[in-house]
Amino acid sequence: MVNRQNIYIGLLLVVGAVVLVHSAAMVWSSVDISVAPPVQRIIDMAIMVLLFILCRVLPIAIAEDKYIDVSFAPVVASAMIFGLYPTILLFFISGFFLFAQDEVSGRYYYPLSKAPKKEMFNTTNILLSIFVGGQFLPLIGGWGPDFTFPYSMLPAVVFGVVTLATNLLLFICYFVSKGEQNFVRMFTQTILGILPNIFSTIPFGIFIALLLHQQNGSYYVLLFILPLLLARYSFKLYLESRSVHLRTIEALSKAIEAKDRYTRGHSQRVAQLSEQLAQALHMTGREVSDIKVAALLHDIGKIGIEDNILNKPGSLTHDEFEEIKKHPAIGMDIIKDIRLSKTVNDAVLYHHYCFDLTGYPSEVVPILELPLAAAILGIADAFDAMTTDRPYRNGMTEDTALQILQANAGSQFDPRVVEVFCKMMEKEKERQHSREREHDKERHHVRELSQEKSLH
Repeated sequence: MVNRQNIYIGLLLVVGAVVLVHSAAMVWSSVDISVAPPVQRIIDMAIMVLLFILCRVLPIAIAEDKYIDVSFAPVVASAMIFGLYPTILLFFISGFFLFAQDEVSGRYYYPLSKAPKKEMFNTTNILLSIFVGGQFLPLIGGWGPDFTFPYSMLPAVVFGVVTLATNLLLFICYFVSKGEQNFVRMFTQTILGILPNIFSTIPFGIFIALLLHQQNGSYYVLLFILPLLLARYSFKLYLESRSVHLRTIEALSKAIEAKDRYTRGHSQRVAQLSEQLAQALHMTGREVSDIKVAALLHDIGKIGIEDNILNKPGSLTHDEFEEIKKHPAIGMDIIKDIRLSKTVNDAVLYHHYCFDLTGYPSEVVPILELPLAAAILGIADAFDAMTTDRPYRNGMTEDTALQILQANAGSQFDPRVVEVFCKMMEKEKERQHSREREHDKERHHVRELSQEKSLH
């Protein structure tokens, strides 16, 4: 069975090659070989290639195996000054001078020799994005000889937005083609979260174009490289701080579960379910992130519960259960000075509160309605608790747990959230069955090939 992601990569490489050859032909047709090109023009193009290289060799990790760079600033500038087809060629040329740093060893290496397929795909992705964005330039003008300020700002913005949007869509489709990512979910979570940062590079591109348009402006561009790289570094620090923050919380979550050996892995599973449920409810990226943090921390209050109660193999007595019921309040007391969001605090404190405002802990400020974050976390927490084995009982089937959630919707659980959760789990079950069928077909295909080889 052919991998869909490989088909997608192959298709883009073919289309990219066609666009590259077409661009080279268009540039060649516009060159008068009988006249030597102006030296300043060559210098300007060399500086543009240098900008491409500097921006591309410093990518920013936004997630596992997902990176972005700030090379769209010089892309916008190049398209405004040199036009579409020279920009495509200059960007392609810059790819031969890239190097990268290994995150583990810290050593530098040449990506084209280590991972040629990946580098070719990344370059092709951007080349196609530039080509698509460039189709709008002849319609609105404002590039090359027609570049004038401020009339060319609109063409620059339109080109930048279309180019960026195309690149991000191609980026999403790459991961979705593997069959393990949802398009809408990945778009709202990953892309919308970084778009403001990426779009901020468009004004930088316009500024570079303005400098290049001036006499001897290319030398001023060299001075502009430093603040451009500083902007990139600031963006990198911001994303890395968020990553460190989440990893610290995950480590704390594991430390909590090391104390309670019967619920090991519980917080991570609840975090995954809560995150998916928040996405299914179309919450904002910040809210989804906060709910994930709350899920990882929701049992932090168990640090204050005695080990002999947490690790008791049998049923709890009334007094022991009363002690367990204190853990949300203890957890809130622990995290209140960390300055987490209200969403996180509410979810941790009220995740054992019911939709009808019963539940525990009882020693809290009265509320008029259950916070949505707490409702999400409560359902994910209850579902995982019901479907996993405990020392005093075996885990239920998912279908049984879903029936219990539905039976208690409107009293213990938020009915709207229960409905969305059940639909989400049904879709997940369908996707799982689909993956199993695909794997069965693949195994069957492999067996058939093996049989054919044995016959020959």
